[in-house]
Parts: sequence; structure tokens; C-alpha cells
Amino acid sequence: MSIQVTTTNEVILKWKVPSDWSGNAEELVAVIRHSSLTDGTALWPNSTLLREVSATTDYVILPLVNGTYMVKFKDTEGDKSATALKHIINIPEERPKFLVQTRREDTDSPPFQGQQNDVFYSSQYDALVLNNDDLIDDKVDFEEGYLGSIDFGGELLSSGEYFFKDKVDLGGIFTVEFQRILQTRGLYPNNTIDLHFTDIDEWTDFDGDLPDETNCVIQFRKSNDAPSDDEIATEATSESTPEYILLEDGNKFSQEDSQVYDDFIPMENGRFTGRVFQFKADLSSEYTDQTPLVDELGFKILFDNRTESAAVTTGGSNPKVVTFDKAFYQTPKLGITASNMATGDYYVISSESRTGFSITFFNSSNAAIDRTFSYHANGFGAEGA
Repeated sequence: MSIQVTTTNEVILKWKVPSDWSGNAEELVAVIRHSSLTDGTALWPNSTLLREVSATTDYVILPLVNGTYMVKFKDTEGDKSATALKHIINIPEERPKFLVQTRREDTDSPPFQGQQNDVFYSSQYDALVLNNDDLIDDKVDFEEGYLGSIDFGGELLSSGEYFFKDKVDLGGIFTVEFQRILQTRGLYPNNTIDLHFTDIDEWTDFDGDLPDETNCVIQFRKSNDAPSDDEIATEATSESTPEYILLEDGNKFSQEDSQVYDDFIPMENGRFTGRVFQFKADLSSEYTDQTPLVDELGFKILFDNRTESAAVTTGGSNPKVVTFDKAFYQTPKLGITASNMATGDYYVISSESRTGFSITFFNSSNAAIDRTFSYHANGFGAEGA
């Protein structure tokens, strides 16, 4: 297996079907998974699914995400390679970027405070997991119903979603880079015969213990409009209490605000343009005896560095107001190069902001004068319309 970086956001992953494969290569599927670990300790079940493609294609274009790319081959019976091909990639940033925000849902206290649909935080595993189809009130015999764990007393659901606690408002329309933070494990919560709640025909592997049919995908959607101020009418215990409706099945439900968003798309690193962003995680499992354990969940938002410059002539006694072609995300660093200056001349900069600045030149007698100058503004982000 080999990997080639083609752009700042993509790689080409190539492979060859094993020479000892005696079956029809056309029936093989290449399963590509990814782990954020770069130290060589990445494990197949503790990873997330990127793609499944025909093995005879020999390659696939993938998002560039630092970590470990892994490939196994799967036949028509669903059997996979015993070992995974691995390739680690860890490329440093070529240019400095401005880190706007690092958000981690798992480090809140308590963890994962956002809206939970068919998922919940398991304190037993300190992770976000899929819920099950059972309620404690339905148990005739408590001990019999929860032999293994009170968290997993029934058949697991095949999917669920978690909405991040807060949306992000950049204050204007900007192009930003997202870097996902995602660390998962696979789990058989009831991996003995006595603890299985599913029919034996639905067991993933009777003898094995490799929960590799789980997945978690971070998704986001964006809006170019200013955020709405919608509030949900509930009996919150205090202003700081998240205002959710708690359903009987344990899910939390919050009212959809009036913000108009685009559709959700997977976060696989890259550059995206918008003002308001909302995030969620989709948890899934191909079999109801497995669940993903989401240990780390979050993202980073970064701005590219940019410089704007121009030559300007001041306007005598009035301060020269300079407006940047595109507003920066925050006030940039400003450099002034003045020409035709006489001895004793000086200038005063005022009203510096992310949108521009004002400048006035004075002579040695403190009288405002005309002078030609150029400016260089170095900062991050370019606000769009």
C-alpha cells in the first residue's frame, strides 16, 4: 500500500490485491478506515470508516487527515483480511494559521451536553455510545434483565445522532478550514452467550471479538445569515441550564431554530465558507451487538494567513481613512512605509480595526501635511459578502 499527497486537502491511496487470493478479485471490496493516531499504535476496530470501493480499482482519492490509513479486503460473505495494511501520514502546516476555536464535546463537565437522539454518554466506558431498545421499567426481573451492564440491557440500536452543544458564529461570512477531532473504539457490550440480546443469526462473529462494524461521522451544515435568537419554552431550572425536552426513552429534544442552513455534509477536513456553522455526530453499527465508543469528539477552526497592501496619498489636515478591500477576522498587524518625508515629519495611526484604519502625517511644527505612503496589513481571514 502507498499514499501520495496530491493537494493540501487530498491524498491518493493505492493498493494491490494480495497475490495469494485464489478467488475472483472482482468480488473483493477494499475497506478503508482511519485513526487519528500517528504513533504506530492504531488498531482496526478503533477507527472510523472512510470508504468502501471495489478492490480492482487499485486506488481511491481520500481527504488528507493526519493519522493512520488502514485497508482490509472483504469478500462477498463479509469475511475480511486477517490483518490490515497501514500507512501513517503526519504533515505539518506549511504556513502559519490562526486557530479560531478548538471545541471538544467530551471534555465538558459532564461530557456530551448536546442533543442526544438514540445515543447517550456511558460513564462505564467514559464515551458516547448507541442506545438500546429497552427501558428499565419494562424489565420483569432487574437482575436477569441487566446481567452485564445497566447501560446495555437490550438490543442495540443501529444508528443515532448527537448534536454539538453550541453552534459557531464567525460574525461574518468567512472561508475557514476545519480539522476534525475524532477518536473512537468498537465494543461488544454483551460479548458472552448469556448476555447476548440479539438472535444468534444476527451475531457478528460467534467466536471472535473484533467489533469493526461500527462508525462515527462528524457532519456540519452552514448558513450565511446572522444567527437567530430563538428560545425554547421549557421549565429550565436556571438560565445556565440547557433548555431541552427530556423524552421517556432518555433522548433529549430541542426545538429547531429558524436559522436557514444548507444540508449536512461530512467533515473530512477542508475549506468551507459561511457565517454560522452547526455540528453533529452520526453513530452507526452494521450489527446490533456492536456500538462505537466515541472517546474524543470535536473540531478545530482555522484561518489562512493573508496580506493586503496598497500605496496611498494622505489628504492634508484631514486624517486619511483607509478601508481594507476585505475585512480581516480580527485587527491585523499594520506596517507603514512613508515616502517624501522631511526631517521631523511623523505620522499618527488611529481607529485601527479589522476593517481598516486612519492615518495623519505631521511636520516638525505639528501641522498636518500631505504625504505618500504604502501600508501592509498582515492578518487572518477575508470577509465575504
